[in-house]
Amino acid sequence: MGELLLMLLPAIVLVALIWGLFTALSPRDSGISDAEKYQRDLAERSAQHYAAQVAAATAARARLERNTMPSQNTAQAKQSDLAAARKHIERL
Repeated sequence: MGELLLMLLPAIVLVALIWGLFTALSPRDSGISDAEKYQRDLAERSAQHYAAQVAAATAARARLERNTMPSQNTAQAKQSDLAAARKHIERL
């Protein structure tokens, strides 16, 4: 029994030493930290908010231009209405 302990004890110590060195020298977790995840999430939400603001501003500008600048069809309709009114006045 004593001979078995003399053989196993150095083997166990050697295995523990190799495991300790391997653990100490292995690279740490290369995943992203909670702070990096938060920063990425914040940047993504900020970009989405900015895109929504741009879309809303573009839509508002299109509505404003549509209301303030008559289309060519509307201008032509007004011109034809004016021409009809002039003809009516000339007949009187």
